[in-house]
Amino acid sequence: MLTANQRRLLFLLAAAIWGGFIFYLSSVPNLASGLETWQDLILRKLAHVTVFAILTYLVARSLNSTQRHYLLFVVLAIIFYAFTDEFHQMSVIGRSGQATDILIDSLGVFLGVFLFIKQRKNLFD
Repeated sequence: MLTANQRRLLFLLAAAIWGGFIFYLSSVPNLASGLETWQDLILRKLAHVTVFAILTYLVARSLNSTQRHYLLFVVLAIIFYAFTDEFHQMSVIGRSGQATDILIDSLGVFLGVFLFIKQRKNLFD
């Protein structure tokens, strides 16, 4: 059985690996799906929301607290990571950084916080 600190450390490790996965995806010059243009756009934007929701959830679980200042830290930290991710994409041939993607990533951040709070509430009800 893992202690609470060991579980938090595992979630932090998972968050670091997931953040590395996002960085890797941002390094790929072309992530086109082969779908129609509008379908590819929707798929890409849903991917932005999803990967940042997962990252946010993992970081929130590593802190293991529903206190507002901890969650505010998580929100700000992950939105900052979204900004650095878009900045990184500007240096990748075939990619560009988009301010709208930061906003879309932010939707994922708030979804991740919502899921974290809902999961924590269900555990203690």
